[in-house]
Amino acid sequence: MKRIATFLSVLALAALLGACNQKQEVKYSITADRAAILEVAANNPAPEVILVETDAPYWIVTTSDDWISVDPVTAPGGGKSAIVTVNILPNYKNESTTTNPRSGEIKFSGGMTSLIVPVSQLGHQASVDPSVSIGGIPDMDEFMDFVNAVNEGAALDRWRNDAGEVALLTDIDLNEFTSWTPIGNVKKSGNGNNASKAEGNTFSDKFNGNNFTIKNFKVVQELEANETWGLFGYLENATVKNLKVEADVVLSAKGVSDAGIVAGTAYCSTIENVHVTGKIKSTGTSATTRFAIGGIAGFLFSVYNTGEGVAYDTFVTDCSVDMTVEAVGGANLANGAGCAMYGGIAAFATNVKDESQIHITNCTNSGSMTVTLGRCSGILATANYGTIITGCTNNASQVNDITNGRIGQIVCNLSVNSKVSDCQNNGNLTTTGESTTTAALVALVADDSIVVEGGERIANTGTILGCTPKYLGLIVANTTKTGGIKDFVLSGRIGVYKADGNHEMYDVTAANVMDYIGYVADAYKEKVTNITYVAPTE
Repeated sequence: MKRIATFLSVLALAALLGACNQKQEVKYSITADRAAILEVAANNPAPEVILVETDAPYWIVTTSDDWISVDPVTAPGGGKSAIVTVNILPNYKNESTTTNPRSGEIKFSGGMTSLIVPVSQLGHQASVDPSVSIGGIPDMDEFMDFVNAVNEGAALDRWRNDAGEVALLTDIDLNEFTSWTPIGNVKKSGNGNNASKAEGNTFSDKFNGNNFTIKNFKVVQELEANETWGLFGYLENATVKNLKVEADVVLSAKGVSDAGIVAGTAYCSTIENVHVTGKIKSTGTSATTRFAIGGIAGFLFSVYNTGEGVAYDTFVTDCSVDMTVEAVGGANLANGAGCAMYGGIAAFATNVKDESQIHITNCTNSGSMTVTLGRCSGILATANYGTIITGCTNNASQVNDITNGRIGQIVCNLSVNSKVSDCQNNGNLTTTGESTTTAALVALVADDSIVVEGGERIANTGTILGCTPKYLGLIVANTTKTGGIKDFVLSGRIGVYKADGNHEMYDVTAANVMDYIGYVADAYKEKVTNITYVAPTE
């Protein structure tokens, strides 16, 4: 009898458990008063509503795309109905832009069941030819369309103003980009010899920023060998003007590379009234080849067309840079034309010893430069051939611990057919490495065609410190040949750097100033004329 009773108890327990299991497997239902939301307007779509009901304890709703949003996203169920408002973003840019239809879905879930409500939105068919101008670049979407059009070699008529320029009509925020593909992205810069060696689509048009700002240009970029990089990559017979750029970039390179905040390379081009602020940091290059970084442009190049008899010059005019610069050379600590270098306005300028010129005029550099570079200047690091620097001002102080470098606050090296005129240095310069030539204006002048001349302004007001007394100067550190060094009014202080801070300062006066302008080869001392000195005010 006990066995029978036990058996009956087991059967009863099993029945009870079965009943419980059946209860747990109850599936709730969800219903909505709309099976789908279809053909929503592309422009100014009105809110849509859905009446939803479920006997589940509660429900939640999700959407497939961020252009669909709902309110509320959850609510009690238990047979209660709720009204859900559906908001759909416009699928529309402007009358001149075609957009494609799009589709998504709304999903209601609760009580181990779900319900899908499809959503479709109409596109917009442009009422006019998309190539017809809309007057400029009015927003971020159009800006990126412009960037892509340049790099795909497409027409830019859509973004031209009445003057035929691609025109910016608003500030542009690049905060979403951690790396950047330049406008005019070329795979090979041709090492600056000529634009025909550039592989890709250069920017060869006129860009008018209308004094708007490119904001949050904050990227970390490693350049490949023969790459040219900046907001614009390769400018070819182009103009970029009336633009402000706020940048914070970290740069490095694997080989010969040119980088600038505004342009990597400017080939027979003009950059005018462009102003850059922010930070540059460089870890240098892993190769012993040129890595040229400029606050405005990395590489400036000009050519003379013998067939046309026309010089196609390059111009950087009325530009300013105010940057905090921290840069080292990495594997390249040389001071030649192939070194790692920084210039507040540009880094490297040249032609092919022809009759064309590169002009840097009325530009200003401010901020600070803390570097280990073979060449670093406030205006231009290397003027290789045919470079004319006029009316420029450096306000940035520089501390450079390079050994055997060539450092001048306006330009490091002036080469054939180059000239510095009416420039001013107000920044302090300290070089701490042995065998480094150090000057307030120019580090090296070494050709009969080179002229360095002052103007009405005091040419130097900064304090100049270096470790090599022979090549330390208030004008040019080392002059082996020159066409003339003349018409300077100088001030500021100069002395020999000492690691303990007790620098050996020279007592410069109007009577002995010629002893402190820098080394001049005996055969060229007669080329140095009309130099005066004004004692600095305390």
